[in-house]
Amino acid sequence: MKLLSEDLYQNNVLFSYYGFIDNSVLNHVLSIAKTKLAQNKESVVVINRVYNTINESIENIIKHNFFPDQNMLQYKSLLLIVSDNGFYEINTVNVINEKQKEKIDSQLSAMSKMSKDELKIAKSSILSNKLYSEVATAGLGLIDMFIKTDAHHFGIAPYKENYLFKINFKVNKEIIVNGST
Repeated sequence: MKLLSEDLYQNNVLFSYYGFIDNSVLNHVLSIAKTKLAQNKESVVVINRVYNTINESIENIIKHNFFPDQNMLQYKSLLLIVSDNGFYEINTVNVINEKQKEKIDSQLSAMSKMSKDELKIAKSSILSNKLYSEVATAGLGLIDMFIKTDAHHFGIAPYKENYLFKINFKVNKEIIVNGST
């Protein structure tokens, strides 16, 4: 039987966390990730792109948790940061309810069909029309991640009476400016 530690090592996992996520965990994760990326001698641009993607991914989990306080420890989330094939992958998995599933699936399906330019226009429209608040930012964080990352994939699967929501973002290790590295 293969050990989990062997899987993590062989798959170039830089960081993994499984458990309840709050702002304290977010701050620790960001600090560790920034340190590991700097140790890998990544450029400031790559560090910032990965850092911001982790930050936004975890903030979405924190902001949109639906569970009652007495059940919060049941709703653990997973975060994996992987270095692979010229990319950093930021993977999160968390529990969502039926209402969230419908909204997320609809929103992400629509955004997945948009080009980066179309996403920038959508972001500008939300900002200029003030279609957001401090609590509900009308998907601005997700739009930003779609704009600032190089690839994404999401999935939703049944889990007990709820669903598991998985989203993966890839950030290229090479800095690409106007189509060239």
